[in-house]
Amino acid sequence: MTRLNRSSKYRFDFFYSKFKPWNSRRCQVLIIIGILVVFINEVLFYQWTSLNWPNIEEIAKKPSVEKLLLVADPQLIGEKDEGILGFITRREADRYLAKTFPQANAYVKPDWIIFLGDIFDEGLSASDDEFKRYFNRFNSIFDYKNHEQRYIIIPGDNDVGGEYHGDEQPILRQRFRNYFGRIIALYHQNDIQFLKLDMDMFDSFAEGKHDAIMEQMQNRPMTANFRIVLNHWPILTRTARFIKPFINELEPNIILKGDSHHLSIISYDRINMITKVLVKEHLSQSIFSLDLNQKNFIYEISVPTCSYRMGVERIGYVVLLLDSESKTAHLTILSTPRRYLALYLYLIYAILGLIFVIVTSLFSRRNLIRLFMLSRLV
Repeated sequence: MTRLNRSSKYRFDFFYSKFKPWNSRRCQVLIIIGILVVFINEVLFYQWTSLNWPNIEEIAKKPSVEKLLLVADPQLIGEKDEGILGFITRREADRYLAKTFPQANAYVKPDWIIFLGDIFDEGLSASDDEFKRYFNRFNSIFDYKNHEQRYIIIPGDNDVGGEYHGDEQPILRQRFRNYFGRIIALYHQNDIQFLKLDMDMFDSFAEGKHDAIMEQMQNRPMTANFRIVLNHWPILTRTARFIKPFINELEPNIILKGDSHHLSIISYDRINMITKVLVKEHLSQSIFSLDLNQKNFIYEISVPTCSYRMGVERIGYVVLLLDSESKTAHLTILSTPRRYLALYLYLIYAILGLIFVIVTSLFSRRNLIRLFMLSRLV
């Protein structure tokens, strides 16, 4: 009996010695595949997307060109609505913006960086301490306090209200102003004038913020080659009662907005009062040009969101190149990776990896002993 037991033990040890390297190799396979998945998601996707960005160098290098990087609806996730997974979702969404924005910034080297509202997702419900933490996150992602670049930041409905009638609170606008400067202001640089506004869908021009706007303009219309209005909400799709005095008194030729999360460009014919959609979602060419010598036309550009959390397919940053010599605005979009595709890839890897571990665990040492003893009985 003793000899039989020794013989059985020897045979099992020999069998398990053949199995153990395979058991170790399965871990190595999982690790190698995991590293490959991380490399694809965190490096390859970002680099591949940036390699497909349009070449703007030929236009941007002209001395008569001012470069604008337009950022809309980052909507940094708040601390209340995400539940127990909030820490993970906030970190993940912030990390995505912290990777894509420096890429776009380095690619364009803009003269101006313009944020078109909805900076935060929970600005309305945030306490002062929460808002301060949100601002610190914003600064760490977008390097707002870097004074080597010029930033203009306007509020959106998620920052100060305005989406629904009655959700506006003066205290929220004052808090936003404390962090990001005046809500209504006029900036002038070379042949560009920026008029920074905060006119929600319930504001009327004549009866609303007209006096504050005209005070900033010193009761004179804008006269630069590029007269740009910055407003989170649309202007040219409102009623004629709003549009006509707005245009006649301010004389803009470009309006930049956020809010919709989608790319679009519409033109407005001042003479015939006709609105026409020029671009919707996709540009017909890699760099789209607008001739501003035609004084009867005003163009409203809706900038897509830069946050994948908004659930739209086309996200990214818009580059606007303003050539004062030809009075032309050149526009292109720097698309950023579809992050949900990467997250799905992580999920598939986790599920398949778990199945692999469970199946291979069936061949544990204990089960091998049982199988070996059963084979001896047979």
